Amino acid sequence: MNFVSFMNYFNAANTMELLLALLLFIMIVTMVRMSLNPTDSFDLKDLVSENGKLVERKFTRFGAWIISTWGFVYILVNNPNTFPEWYFVGYMTVWVGNAIMGKYVVSKAGPPTQ
Repeated sequence: MNFVSFMNYFNAANTMELLLALLLFIMIVTMVRMSLNPTDSFDLKDLVSENGKLVERKFTRFGAWIISTWGFVYILVNNPNTFPEWYFVGYMTVWVGNAIMGKYVVSKAGPPTQ
């Protein structure tokens, strides 16, 4: 591989993929460091578990979020000129609606009783 072919690799889509990979790497390293810090309240296990036990609802929600976000970025990077607007509207509706509905259900349930 010579320098010219190396530089030809950096078109808009490939540069976007590299920047996204770098951002993802930085985010993962930051979250792992925060999770390993005993003085920090952040714990990666909280994304999929409660009280140390795997919760299917949290696990599937987190998995669905990862897959749908990957699909969103993949479509945007590989087809920027033909990006379907419905996908953005659907993506935002699902995840914003999910957060709002979760807060509504928790507020209607009231405080836990013992």
